[in-house]
Amino acid sequence: MEPELSLTMTEISSLYRTITSTRDVIELAAELNHPERERPAVVVSTTKSGPMISPEALAQRLGTDVDVYLLGSASIAYDFQDAMPLDTSVYGGAARCYPPGNAWAKSTHKSMVRLAYTPEEGRAAIALLAGDVADMEPFTPRSATTSFSPRRQAPAETVTGTVSVILEPDGVLIKLQDGIARIDTSTLAPGISPDRLFSPEQQVTGTVRDGMLTITQGLHTPADAVDRAVVGSIHPALVLSHKNVLLFPGLKVRHATAEPAGSVIALQVELQGRADGKAWKFTTVEDPEPASITEALPFLAGGEPWIRHEATADLPLPVAAPPVPTEPPVVPAEPDEPAVVEPAGVDPFAALDSVRARLEHLTAENARLSREITDLQLDKVAQTETSPVPMPSFGGAENERLRAQVALLTRQKIDMIEDVSRANEDANSLAAENAALSQQVERLREDVRKERDRAARARQMAKDIDDVAETGPLFADPEQQFRHEIYMEWATRIPAGSKTTTPLADYGFADGFLASVEDLQGVDRSKIIAVAVEVLTGLADSMPGRDMHRLRGGVAGTSTYVEDPQLGTAWRVALQVKTASARRMHFWRGTDGRIVFATVGLHDDMGI
Repeated sequence: MEPELSLTMTEISSLYRTITSTRDVIELAAELNHPERERPAVVVSTTKSGPMISPEALAQRLGTDVDVYLLGSASIAYDFQDAMPLDTSVYGGAARCYPPGNAWAKSTHKSMVRLAYTPEEGRAAIALLAGDVADMEPFTPRSATTSFSPRRQAPAETVTGTVSVILEPDGVLIKLQDGIARIDTSTLAPGISPDRLFSPEQQVTGTVRDGMLTITQGLHTPADAVDRAVVGSIHPALVLSHKNVLLFPGLKVRHATAEPAGSVIALQVELQGRADGKAWKFTTVEDPEPASITEALPFLAGGEPWIRHEATADLPLPVAAPPVPTEPPVVPAEPDEPAVVEPAGVDPFAALDSVRARLEHLTAENARLSREITDLQLDKVAQTETSPVPMPSFGGAENERLRAQVALLTRQKIDMIEDVSRANEDANSLAAENAALSQQVERLREDVRKERDRAARARQMAKDIDDVAETGPLFADPEQQFRHEIYMEWATRIPAGSKTTTPLADYGFADGFLASVEDLQGVDRSKIIAVAVEVLTGLADSMPGRDMHRLRGGVAGTSTYVEDPQLGTAWRVALQVKTASARRMHFWRGTDGRIVFATVGLHDDMGI
């Protein structure tokens, strides 16, 4: 029966689960690839701005019979891609459904990817995913069982042990407090010797199930190695082939080298790439200073660096065997042959033409050498038939040399074809990413256009309001018009949240006030309205520019304040400051707070 998924995950919703760590990714991948998994599953990826396909809405649509997972970040999506079989992962806001069992890994058409770049596309993708789940075939167990309820294993406990024995090529024995467990390095770092990953007596923490230990703490990831590989730094790299090297387990990058597989070379980073091995550019550093090399990360925190670069001078020199004297064969003069050039790194965008030209040259060279071998063989037969005397021929070492050269050129041709194919794949991948980014840029441009249109409409509306205000009075009665203008000034000037705490006081007009407003020159009517609102709301009391004070009846300092038994105290407020004959407004303020506007005039007009 299927094992229970023991993930340590943040459950944002009871309807789906969020994957937040590398350990979660490893166990989720193991669960999805389990041959006896009985429940369908859907994995949703996210973008920098969040998931385009809502996992909660998807889980509500699919119900409780389908497991829904959300990859919590873009880096988690890279880890998920490393842990899953080729072309079965999901990233960039897309989602993929996984039928029960693991047959989908060999038939990817059973596990469809649904893309979404906008929330609208995300809602459409939910309907497509629901249809994919509905079309899944039911799970058929490999063997019948007599139990009506499946027995699930208890969650594994976290244990700590030490490395006891390293078993080549893919095993490590861990000594625990109550026994021994084994680590299978073929799943952690395929093709890497366990001696590079672990060291004796190293401490390891993880969970044990069926004698196998799964590491849960301290594992470094390719993303950690990417963060260290800054531009200009020098790093050791393990040679996998003449065109691939390994910066860290799981981080394979393309770089041409003549060094044999298994050797360690020093590379200087010219262009920092991604955790999936793409977009990197390096330069090989011959005999670098040891202090200039950035030490490689340990595979497990607290351990030794997983590889080290050794200087060429420190390596033992091979002892050459003494040459065996042989008679040099008589070789007829031949035209100079073009030198065999070892393949260099191929730029998928700038060197396709040169690669094609090189392939044509190699094809022609291959045909020429084949014809030359045939001619030599015919010459040998002719010499044997016509002359009994032994004659020097080319059927031995020379023939083998030519065959070896043909094989070398054929291998170079195959490598070139593979390079062109890989370059085309990289170009297609980058073109797809460019198309996605172009769509995103277009959407952002559309948003900017919408905002500009909205701002233009707002400006036009404001202009229309101003035009209406400038067309003339809206009321025939001057007092009603003045009150209307005061209200409009208060409504537009005072924020909505402050209107309840800053209301207009009760007010009126003395005889002659409105006439003085019409007669006063040198100040706009809008300024008089604005100061009147400041007086009615109490703002003028604390504004230094208004110079508001009680009005005296004569020379300042010698006369008394002007008061009225019915209207209250007379006040004076500035309409202008630092201006010749600055205009002033006089008004009455009663004991009940009521304001009566009396007159507007010049600075020296003291009447009210």
